[in-house]
Amino acid sequence: MHRSMRLRDVGCHRRFIRMEIAFLCGVLLSLPFLVFPVAAQDAPQTAPPASNSANSRASASRQESSAEPPGSDVLAYWYGPYYRTPFVTKSDTSQAADIPRNALEYTHVGFWGMGSNFADLMLSKSGMAEPASGGGSGAVEAYLTLRSNIGLNEVTHSRSFRKGPLRDVAVELGANLETKNSSFSPAEKTIYFGPNLQFAVPKGYFNVGLHLRKEWNHEAVLGKADDYDPDFNIEPTWMLPLAIGKVHLAYSGFADYNTQKRKDSFGSNTVGEFLIRNFASVDAGALLLHKPQLIDMSGGFWYWNNEYGKPSSDPGAKQMTPIFGIVLHLDKSRAHRNQ
Repeated sequence: MHRSMRLRDVGCHRRFIRMEIAFLCGVLLSLPFLVFPVAAQDAPQTAPPASNSANSRASASRQESSAEPPGSDVLAYWYGPYYRTPFVTKSDTSQAADIPRNALEYTHVGFWGMGSNFADLMLSKSGMAEPASGGGSGAVEAYLTLRSNIGLNEVTHSRSFRKGPLRDVAVELGANLETKNSSFSPAEKTIYFGPNLQFAVPKGYFNVGLHLRKEWNHEAVLGKADDYDPDFNIEPTWMLPLAIGKVHLAYSGFADYNTQKRKDSFGSNTVGEFLIRNFASVDAGALLLHKPQLIDMSGGFWYWNNEYGKPSSDPGAKQMTPIFGIVLHLDKSRAHRNQ
């Protein structure tokens, strides 16, 4: 009797997860269809605002114009109260611990004759719910994201890849690098390669990367290195601006879906993982200080299911936290808002 009830609960839990992922994917896939009818006018676009490209884990696309668009440099502060990490649990329990984190994020977006470069460095500090390996304070993590792409329209000096809803197709190469002084001491090294589909939206951008992905990592509990099998990655990034009177808003974010990458260092099979970080921003500089493109206030949420490829049934392998941020444009003369 008890065994059948447990099996029924597990089945319900799995169905709920599938519905949850399907709903979030549906939201993402619906974004281009909401904006493509307006984009059909085939108008050239300017560069995305720095404040929003600052928070995507993929490069902002090179926008079509008669001149090379400007880049951007921004600095952001973020806070989230309910992050989670697999197997970080409450003291003397098997329940996942809620981890508050403060983070500083620096982002650079640059453009060159045939494409764009993106670099994002996030330094985050956890609360004592996730202590550093030596104790005394919360764990500190540095996470670097790099993306570089070459537009095929630019390479061919044509509009051959501007078809239907597509504005361009780029060849993208990237890497993620991580270090963290927690008890697991993760040290991710991941490379990405594949096409980046750049859709024609009236303002801002909506891109989808389709990557082959290869990850190496490390965990200190067993003192082993993780050498995962190659997997497939889908990586949408977007920034969609909106003006309501004098209030300038934008909806921004990124998502990632990584397929199974076989066994980890414990010999356990990994599962496909899905994450989304999205938020709404308001140009607070324009609204409060009469200085547009100086400071943005942002709020949204970060959701991660099957974190690091661990099944969500493991404690801490599923998280959802609100996030709040302040974004400072370091060079507002180069941060053009598409409004």
